[in-house]
Amino acid sequence: MKSYIFATDNDRGGVILCDIETLEDAVVYLQQRFTGVIRVEQGRRYWAADEGYAELDPLPVAGNGYSG
Repeated sequence: MKSYIFATDNDRGGVILCDIETLEDAVVYLQQRFTGVIRVEQGRRYWAADEGYAELDPLPVAGNGYSG
């Protein structure tokens, strides 16, 4: 099972837990099920209506204060 976060153009959206394996398939499914889907995220990968598919860069690791 995978979870996908999605948003719509009327400020709705949510999280869906399903057996859809790829982000691309999830985008198609969510667009068919809900009106106005503009963004779908899974992990660092996402699809946005105005950007297409992309991946977020990981945040740099800050010092954790551990001095060993």
